[in-house]
Order: sequence, then structure tokens, then C-alpha cells
Amino acid sequence: MSASHVYVLGEVVPSHFSPGIVAASYFASLCGCLLTIELLHRRGTALGNVRSWLETLGCATSMGLVGIWCMHFIGNRAIVLANGDSSMQLVYNSGYTTLSVFLPIIGLTMAFSAAEYPSRSKILHWCLLVCTGTFAGLSVVGMHYIGNFGVTNYRLQYVPRFLTASIIIAVGDCLLVLVLFYTLRERWISSWWKRLLCASLLAGGVSAMHFTASTKCIYRFRGYNGDSAIQSRNTQVAVAGALSGLAGFIVVGVLFFTRHRSRLLKIRSQKVMLACAMFDPDGKILVTTEGVLPAREITDKYQHRTFSEDFDTAHPVFQWIFRVTRSWSSVSEQIPHMKSHLAAHSIESDDDSKPASSASSAQYDPETYSDYSIVFRERFCCAAASLAAAMHLPTDRIGVLYDKIVDTGTLRADDKLGRRVVVPMTEALDVESGKTLKLFGRGQLLFLTKQLSSDDADKLLNAGFRFASVQQVGRHIAETMQIPLPTLEYHTACLRQYTHKLAETEKFGTWLSFFGLIPRPNSKGFDVGVKKDDQDQLPDAQLLSTEPEQWQAEFLQRMDGLRTRSAMTFLEDRNNTDVQREPRQQHFASIMLHAMMSLSQQVPADWFREARFLARPVFAHYTQNARSRGTVTWLYSFCVITDMHTSLETCNGVARIPLTFFSARQRCYKGSPDHAILARDIHQEFGPLLARRIGGKPPKDRSRRVSLHRTKTPKKFPKPSTPRKADSRSSSLGHSDSTSVHELVDFPSKMGDVTTQEERGSELESWGGILVNSETVVKSSSNSDYSNDTRRLGLGTKVDVSTARQEDTFVDELMDATRTRFMPPKISY
Repeated sequence: MSASHVYVLGEVVPSHFSPGIVAASYFASLCGCLLTIELLHRRGTALGNVRSWLETLGCATSMGLVGIWCMHFIGNRAIVLANGDSSMQLVYNSGYTTLSVFLPIIGLTMAFSAAEYPSRSKILHWCLLVCTGTFAGLSVVGMHYIGNFGVTNYRLQYVPRFLTASIIIAVGDCLLVLVLFYTLRERWISSWWKRLLCASLLAGGVSAMHFTASTKCIYRFRGYNGDSAIQSRNTQVAVAGALSGLAGFIVVGVLFFTRHRSRLLKIRSQKVMLACAMFDPDGKILVTTEGVLPAREITDKYQHRTFSEDFDTAHPVFQWIFRVTRSWSSVSEQIPHMKSHLAAHSIESDDDSKPASSASSAQYDPETYSDYSIVFRERFCCAAASLAAAMHLPTDRIGVLYDKIVDTGTLRADDKLGRRVVVPMTEALDVESGKTLKLFGRGQLLFLTKQLSSDDADKLLNAGFRFASVQQVGRHIAETMQIPLPTLEYHTACLRQYTHKLAETEKFGTWLSFFGLIPRPNSKGFDVGVKKDDQDQLPDAQLLSTEPEQWQAEFLQRMDGLRTRSAMTFLEDRNNTDVQREPRQQHFASIMLHAMMSLSQQVPADWFREARFLARPVFAHYTQNARSRGTVTWLYSFCVITDMHTSLETCNGVARIPLTFFSARQRCYKGSPDHAILARDIHQEFGPLLARRIGGKPPKDRSRRVSLHRTKTPKKFPKPSTPRKADSRSSSLGHSDSTSVHELVDFPSKMGDVTTQEERGSELESWGGILVNSETVVKSSSNSDYSNDTRRLGLGTKVDVSTARQEDTFVDELMDATRTRFMPPKISY
């Protein structure tokens, strides 16, 4: 007998669940919940723009539409009424079905918005998280009962205890899962299985709520289903299944994309990369939603000119970009032109052609244009600008360059197979003593670092980034960089300390320092001993809290050239050199003696024993605090040139860095006049090159070019002059102390020569390209020996321009004094 003949209107129809469809409904909810968790994990954490609201709406849609709505209609398909006759199964009103779609989306949008609301109050933050779980749970409950309220062929009667239990399950599960997710989200950045577990618990709560409410539910028969109602019921289930399948497909796509990104990041560890290491006020480091540092590729590998050349902190190019990051304004205007030039250079490289000389300068010939150091510096600046754009920051706020280069791609085979090799910290990390662990690194990583304020951190959170502790993301970052985890932790700690020193360093008064030079192998110049914790400074001990008085300077002058033992003898007055030393002199001598004893504990004993005193004070700009920008530190120094094979293992507070790099660091303080000179040098070096790229190709006829020189008759060509030795202090691109280090840029013999076309338009363009800084000296003469055409251009007076030269730092002064006064004279045979 058919079901229509057994049941009458108003009669209770028995029901049971189909286990297979129950499992399918849970899988549908899991797809939606997993997609929601992944979207929440990758979205910004503040509601500051349209993008954030769209991301919140997307998360609410994936959860409400797939995780709840699709699960509901697939789960209701698991309810089998009567004998399974299609005319007796549940069918729904289209209006309530549509309403049940939008209700959970609206509720979840409110819930996720509450969780993302920026709040610095802990109490308000936890209240908002409770509201998030409550709204999400009520959205699940509301969708279920609104959807069931639209059943047209049955009147449903719920058991009160199961109805109450379903509400508790939905609200409690959402409250637990979402509070857990939002509280521990930073710790789950690189733990996909934790997010999967979170999504499984959320889907389990939605399914448990649904079937708990349906347990012992009474179905009173209202009428039979027609063909159209049966078709509509099948369509609803098909749509729900399709949406669930789409969500699952997207999740699988995200999984494959994540694995592809992981492989790509490991490949990038074999290249020269630029990464950002920014820290929030709590000391957490900035990472992407993938749990890695924001980074951009500079180049595949630095192209060395010789086998003995290394791209390290002694390299002039590294020192140039180190200074540029302290003065981004000197290069920021050139970055758009650099991008255009790199694009043109890439096309010309494909054609195997060298860039031609600029039409506006004789400083660049084809060899100079093809100089790889120019291309590398342009790529660095463009990579930094790309990072700044991704973070919605101006380039001058992207940070400063870290003073070390990290070798990447150094994991051993055992590491890559998962068997971690314990690397002793003393071997892997003692980079200052020159004993680095040779693991055949195939890549290099440069860091831009910065200490963020609370407002900057909130903006980056809103941009879609995360802040996490190194303990949470360190292993994942180390794997992508292909370096041992202890090395990453060491450099991260150094970066944190580095940013703190840049912001807080204050040094006043007069100090006794130690200037120890260490010859480098293969006649590559010198290293210098510096403080390990602050490599901008020499080892020192404070003498006075103020500047020295005249009598104190004269007292120290009597020690000039003395070795430490003789100096201590003089201070103690063992030989009775002073018949009657004044009390203030005795007190000052005891202060000086105490400072020498403190200094002797910082440096190796053989260094201290052989050092000689320099009584001429030098002046350092150690203070980095903006409030004390003009503060000058007075330094009196002991100087020594040590043995090449000296070891610093016994001195935990001293490190060695290249002398040229240490000198370059002293030009980077805030307010340094060398920043303006650096901007001038960049303009002179890159301006004509970049102007040529924008202006078009130079004419083939080079014989029509003339030169403008800083001479009496500007229209005459100069006579060839003998090349003079380049002064390392006159250019922002420094050079090594030794001639064995190859120069990277082919500087001309006359830096002031400027070539132009005879055409009037080119003359105007060339004169418009002169950069004049505050240190430029202009001498004019009213003598008129210019042509009438030149007069009409407004050039009726001759102008002699002499540009400023970089000031000597205290390092240069100490180096000169050490060479001239303390090195043994050369013996001629």
C-alpha cells in the first residue's frame, strides 16, 4: 500500500536518518568552515577600508552560505519520512529559503566585524570576542529554524530539551572555536593542521546543532508533494552540493598554491633577496599570512668581477646602499626612472647590446653603462620601493639596512630530509670573529629593519600582515630561507637590538676609546675592532660627562704617543715627573687611570699592551636620538695595528668589521651634511643615465657633441690629463683601503665634464640637470666671452662651480694618525 493511502492530514509521520547523507552534510559544512578559517587567516585585522569590509563579507558568505546553509539542506535530505516516498519528503517555501541564505551572512558579518574591531582595552577585546561567538552561534540557530519554518508539507514540533541543547551547542561551539582562533591566530600562522582542527570543530558544532534539533522532532502531515515541489527540492540539494564542491575545490587550490609558494620561497633562498624585519611595540616581528617575512628579489646572484671578490659588508656597493637607506630622500625621486631604465636594460640585454652613452653627460661611456653595480643598486632601490608599496608606506619609511648579510640556502642534506643537525652556536654564529660556518650558501639576504609605533603596526595589520613571535614562526621562516633555526634566532635577536640602538642611543661627554686595526688577508685593507652590541662605536670608557677643560686637554697632551704602560706610569706619577701635581690633576689622573683599566678589560691584552695614546681629540656623532641630534661625543684614543691572525674569542664584547664600512657608518647620523653630498653624487651618477632612458636613443652622429667645462673658455675641448688617485672620501661610493680591491664604477678623470648637443634644446636640458646643494660654491664673472646665442639663453656670465667634498670622519682622522705616527717607517735597501 502506498504512503498516500496510509497517512492522513495531521497525522504524525515517522522519520529516521540516512547515515551516508549525514556524513555528506558534515563534509559540506567542513568545506565551508575550512574556507572561512583560511580567509580569516589571510585577511586584514582592522576595519579601515573597503577591502577589509569586502574580506569580512567574503568570510561571512563562505561560512553562512556553505558552512551553514548548504549543510542544512543536505542534512535535511538525510531525514527520511514514511517509506522514503518522494511525495512525502520535506519541501520548502522559496521565500523562507531565500531569507535563510541572507540571515546567517548578516549575522556572521556582525560577528566577524566585532572580532576585528581595533581595541587596546583587554576588557573590551574579550567582550567583543564573546559577542563574536554569540552572534555566530545565533546565526547558525536562526538559519536552521528559519529554514525549517519554510517547510510547506509538514508542521514541525520540537522537543524543548533538544531545542535548548541545540542552541547551547551552536553558541558554545562557535564561542569556543572563534575565541580560540582569534586568540591563537598568530601562533597558527605556519600550522595548517591547527587551522584544519579548528574548522573541523566548527563544522562539528554546526552539524551537531542541526541533528540535535532534529532528534525526536514530530512531523505532522499537511499534504502531498507535486512534481514541481519535488523538482524544487532536488534543485536545492543540487545547488547546495555544487556550492560545497566549489568550496572544497577552492580549499584544495589554496593547499596546492601554498605548497607551490613554499617551493618558490625555498628557490628564492638561493638568490639575493631583500626582506623586511619590522617589530611592533611588543617585540613581535612582521610576517605575511603565509608566516614568512615580506621579501622581494633583487637578483639571482651578484656578479663578481674576480674570484677573490665577495659581496659582503666590505663591498663598496653594500656600503652605498647602507648609506642610501639612511637617506632615502636622496634616491626616492629617481626610483621611477630606475624602473624604466631596468626595463630598457632588460630588453637590451636580450639583444646582447650595451647601453649607449647619455646625450647629456660625458661621464658615462658604454662600459660605464653596462657596469653591473649600477644595475644592482637600481634593483635594490626598486625592490625596496616594491616592499614599501605592498605595505602602503612611503619609501622613506620602509626602514634602514641591517649591518650584516645573511647567507641563505645553507641547510645540509640531513636538514632537508628532516633530520635536524644541532649546530653549535659558537661555530655558526660567531660571525664577528671571522669564523663563519661554511655551509655553501647559495643565496644572500639583506634586511631592512624598523621599530614600529602602535599606529604603524595597526596600519600594517589593516594591510593584511601579521605580527608573531619568533618562537611561533621561526621554524617555518628558517625552512623557507634554508638556514639553521639557531642562525635565524640569532639574527632576529640582533635585528631587534639593532633597531633599539638606533632609536635610543645617547652619548654625551668625553670618552676614552680604543682604535685597533686588524690587517685583512690578501692586502684587502683593514678591519677595526668595535663593540659587538653596537658596531657603530669603538670600545670605550667614559672620562668626563662634559667637554674637557683647557687644563685637562693640556694634561692629556703630555701623554701623546705613550704606550699604555708608560701612560699608566705617568698617571700614577711613579717617576715623580711632576714635583707637585695639583689636586685636580691628581683627581683627573685617577679618572683617566680608571678608564684605562676599564678599557683593558674590553680588548685583548696584546692589543692594549702595544697601543699608543693619541692626545688629539676627535669628534663622533654617536647620538641617534632626534632630540639630541646636534650632540657631539669627544674621543681620546689609544691606537694600535695588531697582528693579522689575531683572535677575539677571549673578548666577548669586541667584534671586527671592515674599516671602510665602519667609516661609512659614521656618515649616516641624522643631520649629517654627507646626506646632501650623497644626493648630489646620486644625481651626477644616475641622472644623465636615467634622463637618457626617458628622452630616447642618442643620435648616431657623436661628432656633433661638444663639452662644457669649468674653464675660462667653455667652448674649447680640454687637454687630456693624467688620472689622479681617487680620494675615497670624495665620493659616496667608497673604496677599499687597498688597491687590490677592484673598483666597481668606472669614474672618469674629470667628474665635472658635461657633454651636450650643439642644438639649443639640448643645451637647455643639460643646464636644467645641474643639482646644486647647500655646500656648492658659485663664482661668477661679468667678463663676456660668450656667443650671442648663449646670451639669449640667459648664460651671459661665466660660472665656476666647485662642489662640496665629504667631510673626514673621526675614523679617517684616527686612521691617518695611526698610519703616520704609529706605523714603523719603511726601510729602503
